[in-house]
Amino acid sequence: MKSFSIRSITDSFAKGPFRRLFKNTGLLISGDTVSAVLGVLTFVVTARALGTEMLGILILIDTYVRIVDKLMNFQSWQFMIKYGADALGNKDAGGFKALVKLGTLVDGFTALLGCGVSLALAGIVGKWQQWPTDMVQFALIYSAIIVFDVAGVPTGILRIFDQFKLFSIQKSVCASVKFLGVLLAWQSGYGFKGFLWVWMITEIVDYVSLTVMAWMEMHRRGYTRVWAEPLKGITQRYPGIWNFLISTNLTGSVKVGFREFDILIVGRLLGLTDVSLYKLAKKLCAFLDRATNPLYQSLYPELTRVWSQRDYTSFKHVVKQMVYVMGGLSLVTWVIFIFWGKWIIAITTGREFVNAYAVTVWYLLANGIAITALPLSPMILAMGRANLSFWIQFLPTLVYFPVLYWMITVWHLEGAGYAYIVYHGLRVVLQYFIVKKLVKEIPQKKAPPTGLAAQTSEEGPASFAD
Repeated sequence: MKSFSIRSITDSFAKGPFRRLFKNTGLLISGDTVSAVLGVLTFVVTARALGTEMLGILILIDTYVRIVDKLMNFQSWQFMIKYGADALGNKDAGGFKALVKLGTLVDGFTALLGCGVSLALAGIVGKWQQWPTDMVQFALIYSAIIVFDVAGVPTGILRIFDQFKLFSIQKSVCASVKFLGVLLAWQSGYGFKGFLWVWMITEIVDYVSLTVMAWMEMHRRGYTRVWAEPLKGITQRYPGIWNFLISTNLTGSVKVGFREFDILIVGRLLGLTDVSLYKLAKKLCAFLDRATNPLYQSLYPELTRVWSQRDYTSFKHVVKQMVYVMGGLSLVTWVIFIFWGKWIIAITTGREFVNAYAVTVWYLLANGIAITALPLSPMILAMGRANLSFWIQFLPTLVYFPVLYWMITVWHLEGAGYAYIVYHGLRVVLQYFIVKKLVKEIPQKKAPPTGLAAQTSEEGPASFAD
């Protein structure tokens, strides 16, 4: 049995990777907390103004465009962190600018392609969903958002440069603009079209502002004339770059398909009111996601940095401690909602949304399972095993959609929550055994750990099976 003193634990979290990790996470959480609160308030105002039926229409349009956008959009921020960090670490300014150029070209191409696909498929999806003609037309207009989604590389740039404070400010400002926009639309009685335009314009502002901030930061640091940098030989300088880019894109595509496509299934099987209730369940769970997503955003570059330094003991230790932190946070949140969930729903969106309570309880439990294992995902990416991340997403997703369809037909909306538990249960089990195998392959540490990591190393290598 391993025993740790309180001092060793606090020392561990105050030094080395933990100190930088929690500093960056704290900055992101401050922005995410504000944006999460404002996001829910935005949803509340929209729900009260439009009602369950019209809100359901807006959600389905937004969901359709998001699915196409994320399916076509490469996850270039992950590739930027992985290879950009290596370039900066090697003082290779030319290589860094070449990576920025390549990623930006990929982002631009996929944005244009995604918009074209969204325009082409709107009528087909509308027919499957039994949308009225004007709803399809609204989806065509809303598709313009995709053209502006070239924020993948900018996101990676800001994370590499540890500009998490800028992220915090940008998220808070954009969330505030959207909230004020829907508040104005509600008070002015603009109706459905007004809310559609507010959601659309503020999404575009989000993408554009992030892109501008990143390029300004890059120029401030002296990385100019990016477009003059040649791309010839980039695959030789950075072996495996295309494999990593494609693997992370496939992983992201499967992930977004799972995250968003379930709304379309609910809309097809149950109707617009249930779409609104289900979206509310997802929105409430987004509080926990917003609280933990900053950890992922700051943990991935931190683990990449530690892995490149070959400090393998600290690498394993950081991940293990974060699993414990995430598990505790998830359990506390779930218990709180069980007791006060109905009251929270009633005072925010109104009593007509209280029927979302049951599905939210089970959805939140599944979300907690996922968040507990959240640190394992950036661990796998930092080790350069992006191909494994794809299978961890893909295989459970193959099971999820048939199970979702069946459980909704049997238990109606509550069945969507049960299916979500099945998905994340399978995913975490698969992830656990893959990580356990990878940990055994990690070499011995290069540098001596500090704090709690030092005690762990004295007793043997850290193991996720402990």
